[in-house]
Amino acid sequence: MQSLEERLRGYAPLWGHWHPEQRIYRSGSCCVYTLSGGQEAQGFACVVKVVTILGQGEQAERQLADARQEVAALERLRGCAQVVTVYDDACFAIREQGETVGWDVLLRMERLDCVAELLHEEQALPPSAVQTLAADIAAALAAAHRAGLIHRDVKPANLYRTPEGRFQLGDFGVARRCRAGMLQTMTGTTAYMAPEVARGEGYDARADLYSLGVVLYQLLNRGQLPLMEEDTPFAAREEAVRRRWQGAKLPPPPEGSRRLKRIVLRCCQPQPQRRYASADELLRALQGQPPRGWKAVAAAGWVCAALAAVLLGVPRLSAPSVATELASVAPAQGPRYAVVQATMTWDEARVYCEARGGHLATVTSQQQMDTITALLEQNGLETVWLGANNYTSSGGFQWVTGEPFEFAAWGIGEPNNEGGQEHYLMMYHKEGQGWVWNDSVSNGTTVFDAAHCGFVCQWDDGDGSGG
Repeated sequence: MQSLEERLRGYAPLWGHWHPEQRIYRSGSCCVYTLSGGQEAQGFACVVKVVTILGQGEQAERQLADARQEVAALERLRGCAQVVTVYDDACFAIREQGETVGWDVLLRMERLDCVAELLHEEQALPPSAVQTLAADIAAALAAAHRAGLIHRDVKPANLYRTPEGRFQLGDFGVARRCRAGMLQTMTGTTAYMAPEVARGEGYDARADLYSLGVVLYQLLNRGQLPLMEEDTPFAAREEAVRRRWQGAKLPPPPEGSRRLKRIVLRCCQPQPQRRYASADELLRALQGQPPRGWKAVAAAGWVCAALAAVLLGVPRLSAPSVATELASVAPAQGPRYAVVQATMTWDEARVYCEARGGHLATVTSQQQMDTITALLEQNGLETVWLGANNYTSSGGFQWVTGEPFEFAAWGIGEPNNEGGQEHYLMMYHKEGQGWVWNDSVSNGTTVFDAAHCGFVCQWDDGDGSGG
């Protein structure tokens, strides 16, 4: 059988005037070659990606279907600026002694820098470029998911940088349609695979968000994957991936703004329900926008709560109170805080802060504790919500940002989950103990003086002013 180079020369000129030249990439059955002869007409350099499928029978036909799936997916997403554009495609039968023994599937695309190659060459992306990559690839995934496609293999080798410094998502060879329900086919690259995919469970588009989160973590961690360092041996690297799948807590990556780190850690949550609900929601978070329809969600929540109270015979919650921002402080170093007077539930306070581009405050050091309590004392608040709960976690309280829950100021005998319903973090000034933490029910502030109740919002670097 002829070599691939010989076959390509026989296929040329491709699409009228293109000629394959130098091979610049090879992985398994895929090769990429530079093209000459058409740059003047096209206006930019191009490459041809060749996927070679050898053999006969069902397996070969399935591989050919996968290759054609990539063409169909990219055609469906043509016009999305964040998805690699395929300008031409072709399929040639490989024949030997008069019989078809395989196929060469060819795709012509613009020549772009591959993010994997940048990592290999130790060309670190600055945090601002990682922020751009995050937004661009989130937009690409949002477009794919709206088209009913789950990419299933988001990794640096499938991400590309344009000459203008923007980023595009490519290689939809293993993408699958999933307009409703869950997929169960295990595929993708192990190091970036979502835990539910690795376990062979059903999964949905949130698996792509996990993979993107791991990529972003790697780019903000000097090229190293979560729980790994440059000198981590191979066996330990495998173990690190397994630990991540099993729910090991990830430290924030060393680079990037606090807001970007928080977003990355949320994408990397092992439980799909704790990630962003969609790529659109992730994109809005990256852009500093509130979740779409947050007001309607809050209103619907109150209707449901009132109906449940009637049906179950439990005390009815009062309507949400008017929130009054009393004061704010922006230390020379660290996040900005604002204290808000209101008798909202913990979830309502969380939505309020997130709708304004921030989040319920997290307290990860004594310095932050002192800053917040001083602000509370200056404004007469004595009971406030903070941004942690253990409602969905078997591992104890978790910050809403995904930061490690290492600092704590629990009151004596707390947390005790009295009645099995105290899942939310409250801080209050207790006689004889000072400012302490307490686990509370969602509407726990209603038993305190409303004039001295509220919550603390926080805006990290790049989160905006909160106005």
